[in-house]
Amino acid sequence: MAEEKRQRVRTMRYGGIKYVNNVPFEKISDFIDHLPEEKRSSMAEVTQILHDEGLISLIPDDEPGPPC
Repeated sequence: MAEEKRQRVRTMRYGGIKYVNNVPFEKISDFIDHLPEEKRSSMAEVTQILHDEGLISLIPDDEPGPPC
């Protein structure tokens, strides 16, 4: 019997965007640290890049988050 892994729903401090991490926090932090400064200056752009790279999954406002 496989154990179900629960993902913690997080909310961006600015903008209130809900998301779940698809990789460990350390990998996300390292990825952001290596982005060019002009990309890191916008939280919206960083969020979109993380989503595009598959590091996070965004949860639409009208959709309930996964159980915590």
